[in-house]
Amino acid sequence: MIRPTLALCLVAGLFGCYYSPDTLPPPIGGTNENSANLLGQRPQPWKRRPEPVLSAGTTKQAWSKVVLYTPYVLSRDGKFKMWYLGTSTGSRAPDIALGYAESDDGIEWREHDANPILTGDDLPWGSNFQTPFVMFDDEEQVYKMWFVSVTEIERDEAEKMTEMTQQLGYATSSDGIEWDIYPESIFESGRSPSVIKEGSGRYRMWMGSRPSPDHPPSDLYRNIYEFTSADGIQWTRSDEPVLRPTGRARSTVYPFVLREGDTYYMWYGCHLDGGTFEIFCATSRDGSHWDTDHNRVAFPPSEHKDRFDGRYTSTPTVLSLEERYLMYYSARDWQNDYVDNKSRTRTDSAGVYAHIGVATLSKQQ
Repeated sequence: MIRPTLALCLVAGLFGCYYSPDTLPPPIGGTNENSANLLGQRPQPWKRRPEPVLSAGTTKQAWSKVVLYTPYVLSRDGKFKMWYLGTSTGSRAPDIALGYAESDDGIEWREHDANPILTGDDLPWGSNFQTPFVMFDDEEQVYKMWFVSVTEIERDEAEKMTEMTQQLGYATSSDGIEWDIYPESIFESGRSPSVIKEGSGRYRMWMGSRPSPDHPPSDLYRNIYEFTSADGIQWTRSDEPVLRPTGRARSTVYPFVLREGDTYYMWYGCHLDGGTFEIFCATSRDGSHWDTDHNRVAFPPSEHKDRFDGRYTSTPTVLSLEERYLMYYSARDWQNDYVDNKSRTRTDSAGVYAHIGVATLSKQQ
């Protein structure tokens, strides 16, 4: 288990990992006023497809016929590449595994024949895979993945969970399919990492984290911190969370950060009263101080009872392409019953993460 130390802080300082607005590296891409206007709207004017691009209900692969969710998508080598999670043993099963798919257009996807590409058996220190984030490092010409795995679960006599520890992991790959997993977890508390490399030896990450091991497991879903690193492995966490629930939001979790010109955008999810979960968007000039609005959603569920995303829109990933943005997201419908891999009909009153959707936002509006 790796904790923030004085030595790590000194390394971060040497590499300039914490930035003020005056010392930020050059913008990634040009400033696009039209994009800023589009992304500043609430809700944002996304056009969602009426059907999921991948779904537990339509997949022909046996490993993900109950849960299929948490996409991360890259556009590289003329193809779209997606890493996602699934299982067939139950809606809250402990054996979540990692799958891979490719697409020529970002809409029609081909699931990898050898899925799942990683399972808990491949982890030397954890039990499963959760919330993957994948980067292709152009400087080093390698895929890098940060992910989370559960390392400890405790329940009381009534089977109520009293402890669930989730830690951050790291892996590298030459092709995005065969992975070398770092032998230890690299941070003691995490959920849904989002990483940007802003220069050689300058990594920034935003991730949910418990303030301390003494805080309840639910605090992992209420506190998003900023992290910095010189190598992507040893991380220093900000003293205070950069995002917490306010207004209508009862949680803040699943951050995804995109830098467009001189503005950072963070899409993330919030639980709301009534049993729904919606995607909000915060903005920042430096990636450390965020402007939030928890009274106005950026990308809500469709709210249609017969739609795959009628109940939840969650775990956003946003691609900025030349003429459009693409948002991939996890979705829950209003169906509570499902059939597991032993042909048993089971019920989850909160619904099941069974679908991955996509929405498009044209930059030419």
